Amino acid sequence: MRFCMRAAVVAAVILGAGCGGGSKVSGTVTLDGQVLKAGTVTFHPTGSGPTGIGTISPDGRYEIAVGTDKSLPPGEYVVTVEATEAAIASAEQPAGPPRPPAAPRRFTPAKYAERGTSDLKFTVKPGQNTINLELKKN
Repeated sequence: MRFCMRAAVVAAVILGAGCGGGSKVSGTVTLDGQVLKAGTVTFHPTGSGPTGIGTISPDGRYEIAVGTDKSLPPGEYVVTVEATEAAIASAEQPAGPPRPPAAPRRFTPAKYAERGTSDLKFTVKPGQNTINLELKKN
C-alpha cells in the first residue's frame, strides 16, 4: 500500500510540473534590418511576476529564462534590449597610475534600454512564442 501511495505522489509531482508551466520565448534581434550580434534582452512583466532575461548570440538569437528555468509565465511584457560596444583602448598610455577603462558605449538606441521608454510590448501566450525584435535607430 505504501508503494502505491508513493507512486501516486511521485506521479502527481511529475504531472504537476508540466501543468501551468511557463512559456518558451525566443527570437531574433535586428537593428535597422541587421542582426544584432550581442547584448541582453529583458522581458519585464507589466503586472506582478518574474523578469526574464536572455543573452543575444552572435547569430542574433535569444532565449528568455528566469534563472535556470528557460520559460516565462504567460502575460503582458515590456521588453528592453541593450548592447554596448567594447571601448577601444588608446594606443598611448599617459604617465602615472593606470586608469580604469572607459565605460562601454551603448550601441542600441537609448529608448530600448529603459522599461519606461521602450515601445517593445508583447503578450506571451502559453506554449512556444517566437518574438522577433526589430529595433530602429530613429
